Amino acid sequence: MSISPYKNKPKEEWLSITKKLIEKYPLSNDEILEISLLAWNRLWTTKVGNTINLSEVDLPATVIGYFFQKLFTYELIKRYPKNWRGEKSKEDKDLVYIHNNFFNTEMKTSGQMGYKIFGNRSYNKNSKNNIKDKSGYYITINFSGKTLTLIRLGWIDQEDWNSQVSENGQAATLKQDVYKYKLIEIHGAYQLKSPIQLLDGIGHKTFEKLKNENILTFEDILNYSGNNSIINTIKERNKNFLNILNQYR
Repeated sequence: MSISPYKNKPKEEWLSITKKLIEKYPLSNDEILEISLLAWNRLWTTKVGNTINLSEVDLPATVIGYFFQKLFTYELIKRYPKNWRGEKSKEDKDLVYIHNNFFNTEMKTSGQMGYKIFGNRSYNKNSKNNIKDKSGYYITINFSGKTLTLIRLGWIDQEDWNSQVSENGQAATLKQDVYKYKLIEIHGAYQLKSPIQLLDGIGHKTFEKLKNENILTFEDILNYSGNNSIINTIKERNKNFLNILNQYR
């Protein structure tokens, strides 16, 4: 297992450590964003049997994530064939940096509504079935349907994963501090099409009221200039996040 850069470091220093790790990473945030958007577009313009558009097929989120990872890897290798390769053995991570294993990277995707990322039970440090190192760099992708909602780069340690208590549980979840200090969000115009339910303070009843006002995406609420108190309360509650996205309109 890799020696964690966060070992014996107080939580107050974690964000600074993460930023330094990202500065060292061979790919910039801008290029990760560019490759992600390219792979995502190629995914939904793919044809099955040269006949059926993939966008017409009801695919499980896990299959979408798998195809996306393969398309991301393909583009990365195409750009840097002497620097990167894909997974060739069970010991390999999804992205292998040929010159230095420190930069080997796992990719995780989730099609569930929200911004959480999940692993299988083997991601817990107590699993006896671990073959490859689960600590290191991660690129994480959240999506909703055909919409990419969040791209992140950071570092996750094996002990950051919490397995379900049930012996039959398959999912491992991340501790909240990981999202806060160890994964950096890569923002962009792609987020403008995100479903409005991803903003804080929107439950089922509020969503129905927003839907009646044709407020369905982040872009819709950014463009809104009326005096509906519910909409303006949501805008105020999410002001800092929406201000970040406003620059991409």
